Amino acid sequence: MNTDSLQSVRFESILERFEQRDRTHYMAVPDEVAQQFTRPKPVRIMCLLNDSIEFHCALRPKGDGSFFISIGTPIRQQGKLQLGDRLQVVIWKDDSQYGRKMPEELTELLAIDEEGNRLFHALTPNQQRGIIYYVDGAKTPQVRIDRAIMMIDRLKINPSPA
Repeated sequence: MNTDSLQSVRFESILERFEQRDRTHYMAVPDEVAQQFTRPKPVRIMCLLNDSIEFHCALRPKGDGSFFISIGTPIRQQGKLQLGDRLQVVIWKDDSQYGRKMPEELTELLAIDEEGNRLFHALTPNQQRGIIYYVDGAKTPQVRIDRAIMMIDRLKINPSPA
């Protein structure tokens, strides 16, 4: 990771869980940090946890004026993180095109499928990230290829997914 050329902010947080909502694991972002990145809607950022786990995420409003970052199961498993763990955090603005790492297999498919490329880029950023997340979640290149083809074929059948 190279945050030298980007505005990065370092802080500490604790791994918590929403009990009344959907039991999502999260870490609170201090107000003075959140104010540097917030806009009227959730902000896409990059996050580095404990100097070892880097991931794309969103700075999300809690609803009470404060902000948080969701910490999903794969990240918790990778970092062996438990509820109540103290986290060392660095965040910076995500300047990537899609707010996620684009899998090579999907990039290649979109390069050769003009209609699929047009339909994919007509989606909302959140819908694009959903497809990218699904394709990239496969462990092998062949399964990523199969998933990319399946998702683009679905767009051709139903060009405006909800």
